[in-house]
Amino acid sequence: MIRQERLSKVFGARSWAALAMSAALVGFAGCNNSTPPSDQQLKQQAAQTTEQVKQGAQQAAADAKVAAANAERKVDDIAAGVKEGLHSDTKPSPAGSTVDINSASADQLATLPGITGARAQRIVDNRPYSSPHDLVSKGLVSEAEYSRISSKIVAD
Repeated sequence: MIRQERLSKVFGARSWAALAMSAALVGFAGCNNSTPPSDQQLKQQAAQTTEQVKQGAQQAAADAKVAAANAERKVDDIAAGVKEGLHSDTKPSPAGSTVDINSASADQLATLPGITGARAQRIVDNRPYSSPHDLVSKGLVSEAEYSRISSKIVAD
């Protein structure tokens, strides 16, 4: 599915590029009331327009590749979390207890809502933290995810 999205973005960009090139060529050929351009001038203008369109299509393809890689990483994280949740023997932390993000193990961090084993390991790898909100500032959890776990964590 990711590959289909990527192909549609690339081919979509190429379609727009072809349309832009066609419009430019029509503009060059039809809007000039002075002497008609020579074949050499038309050839040069078409080459310049094609080069511009080519650069735009290459940038669109590069952007699509980055977006596909990001989406694939997110899907892998979700799949790993689902797999871990299905095979996990750990129990959620009791109500009222907190987890110290500076000293908890990855397994303890994984008991927090929405925190997968992979994400818990990234939290461990990015220590130390001066405050729980550092998880957001270091890009480890989103603001929405932080709001779900903020009452359950401390940074001592």
